[in-house]
Amino acid sequence: ARARPKVVHTSQSGRNESLVPLMRSAVIPVAEKNQRSARNYASVTMQADGSCPFLQRDRLCMIQKELGPEALSTTCAVFPRSHSRFGEYREYGLDLSCPEAARLILLHPEPIRLVAASADIDLGARAVLSYNLVGDPKHIAILDDFRGLILGILQFRELTLGARMMMLGLLLDEVARVVRSPLYKSSADIVPVLSSFGALFDDAAVYETQFTQIPAETPRKLHALTTFLADFMKNGRPRFVECVLACVDGLLGSDRPESGGNGGASALARYEHAYDTYYATYFRGKEYILENYVVNEVLTKLFPFMSVRGSYLDQYRTLALNLAIIQMFLVGMAGHYKGLTDERVVQLIQSFARRSAHDSSYIGKLTDATRSQGSQTMADEMWMLKER
Repeated sequence: ARARPKVVHTSQSGRNESLVPLMRSAVIPVAEKNQRSARNYASVTMQADGSCPFLQRDRLCMIQKELGPEALSTTCAVFPRSHSRFGEYREYGLDLSCPEAARLILLHPEPIRLVAASADIDLGARAVLSYNLVGDPKHIAILDDFRGLILGILQFRELTLGARMMMLGLLLDEVARVVRSPLYKSSADIVPVLSSFGALFDDAAVYETQFTQIPAETPRKLHALTTFLADFMKNGRPRFVECVLACVDGLLGSDRPESGGNGGASALARYEHAYDTYYATYFRGKEYILENYVVNEVLTKLFPFMSVRGSYLDQYRTLALNLAIIQMFLVGMAGHYKGLTDERVVQLIQSFARRSAHDSSYIGKLTDATRSQGSQTMADEMWMLKER
């Protein structure tokens, strides 16, 4: 929760009697004076419930109200917007960890598109980039085509999202094989791979068939994911903890291990019932919600180009695991509430995005728990994509 506020003089904060003591108690300067700067001066100590001490009862910011937006920390001024550079273009997006941004993104039924817009002067003045991808224009152009193919796959609604994710994994696996080859010279070497996958849209149904043939390993999936429920609840905000508790009750009920039950014995039956009766019913006609989640991750994080050469597997695994976690949480919540609503789905995905963004270690632990034995390929991750 590092906010990096600008230096605010007491004479300025003196306009409001409650602002001065808050500044003194909640804003903790960087310990080493020679490391302090206007952009990295201090951190803000959050309250016990994780909220900012400068939020008023109306949930508006006291600093902005009293001193104006120019006094906001970079984090607060930018959030929930994302700002990245892709070649010659500046790209703007929204972070799903903001409730309103999540609602706008997730509940939009039409495919997400990049559109031309004027430069954001405020973001430019802050000089903050979430991701920066520059290089030879020919290289960037090929990566742009690569990205276009990724988005085309994820938004190809003639296939289920699981089949699309499988197709994406196979594409990344093939590109990574080319990039890791000792014969690799430049990004032009991946063009034949992109062309071959682009041509497969004419017979994309074969991927649906392949996906249905992947064996469902629901017990393994439930065991791996529920292992981390306790860790997820640590330091979690009430909005997220509410979702976790609903999921635990929906999947385990009175058979929780701590209550003396055998836990996993009935979890599979509860999962299957909740999935068939409530989860699948809600998502019939609303498959775009989870599609929008994945597409927004791809766009705002420049997936998968910010990885080390050819290490697309790690990027893909993170995306697939996060999607699997969200799906499992929603199935559990559906069982608890006897159904799902737009509000609860947005609450889960938004609060999960916020929680996971502040705990970089969890994905490594989850990866270790779900890692297949032997050589690692994209195919080893496909079982996580099977919902039922």
